Amino acid sequence: MKRQNDWYTGIDHYSNYMERDIQVEYMKISKPTKQSLHERVEMYYVLSGEGEFMVNGCPCEAKEGSLFCLYSHNFYYISHVRKCLEMVCVRFHIGLFMYMSWEKHPGNANAKLVYDTKPVVRLTGREKTRTENLIQDLLEEQNSDRFERKNMIEYKTLELHAYFCRYAFEQIGEEEQGAEKERKAWDIILKIVLAASSTPSLEEAASECGYSPVTLNRRIKEACGYTFHQLVQFGKVINACALLHFSELSIEYISDLLEFASVQGFYRVFAQYCGMTPRQYQKTQVGDDGFAAGSESVALQFLQYINLYFYDDITEADLAHKFCLKPYTVQTVIKKSFGKSFEELLGQIRVSYACGFLQSTDKSILEVSTMCGFSSLSTFLRYFKCHMNQTPGQYRKSMGGPEAG
Repeated sequence: MKRQNDWYTGIDHYSNYMERDIQVEYMKISKPTKQSLHERVEMYYVLSGEGEFMVNGCPCEAKEGSLFCLYSHNFYYISHVRKCLEMVCVRFHIGLFMYMSWEKHPGNANAKLVYDTKPVVRLTGREKTRTENLIQDLLEEQNSDRFERKNMIEYKTLELHAYFCRYAFEQIGEEEQGAEKERKAWDIILKIVLAASSTPSLEEAASECGYSPVTLNRRIKEACGYTFHQLVQFGKVINACALLHFSELSIEYISDLLEFASVQGFYRVFAQYCGMTPRQYQKTQVGDDGFAAGSESVALQFLQYINLYFYDDITEADLAHKFCLKPYTVQTVIKKSFGKSFEELLGQIRVSYACGFLQSTDKSILEVSTMCGFSSLSTFLRYFKCHMNQTPGQYRKSMGGPEAG
């Protein structure tokens, strides 16, 4: 068989592509650097030392085992060097990653990898060992002139980037799980504040969300600054503040509705949180802006404000103005904490007060709708059915409430 020395291969089309231009550099950084533009992906692996990268204005710790992946939209510089950073930098064009990504990912996964992942992962154990071996192989190939050297650098660069994508993508899942845990805590917080007249015990609330009582108590404290018991008391007080705006409701009636053991106990708890008695609050604050932002989390302050003014025509813009925040920030905080829009949260709070009025007064459904701030009876009926799975009339009958006069 005749030997053929020259073969036509894909290299004839690929040899001049910039994707083949990969740089592997060992470096030691002992002082901060300046920010500079970079067109290529720059991956840093920290072999030793301690410092800090500033990426798009956010600090990222750099220490042994840190693997950075900085795309062209990641503007960065090294802001602090506490101990000389020994690192390896691998630079390549993003087209290399795009060209070689054969695996089909879930929808939007690639966009998440580029825009939603954090620019650094911290490696330990087997992941750290595997990455360091890759880094050493890259350095060795970079400094050699062996056959297939460039291909080996390409393969190992792709492997390094693929590992970063794996670790960073899994980190998104971990963060989402963390956000879900926080959301569970806020679900309980919302229930406690809205149902202060029939609040579940800590054990009942913990059982409902699958936590131990100690864990739930800790998560509530982390989320809003109050323990479970303090939150129950706080919820009763802000419900009382809202109800005190209705002059036809007596202090004794409000105390009973919120299930205080006695009027004296109601006065004591109210004064503890508001610095005044219910009667003083009614005389000095009703008709004025009686809301005073405390040291609680901003989400809890939003909840307090909505509870106080649920019967008014309040909007998301009102919250933004009151708290000197951008409307987008208000929207983001409410969505993150309560998992719903401002309008949905306001509707739920109004329905919770409507339930109290339906159960405890003989006012007509239309009167209750108006008292609770609904713009029309049809809107009230729609929100009530959505949250309670029954009509206001059915709810009043099931709860043994008085017939409307």
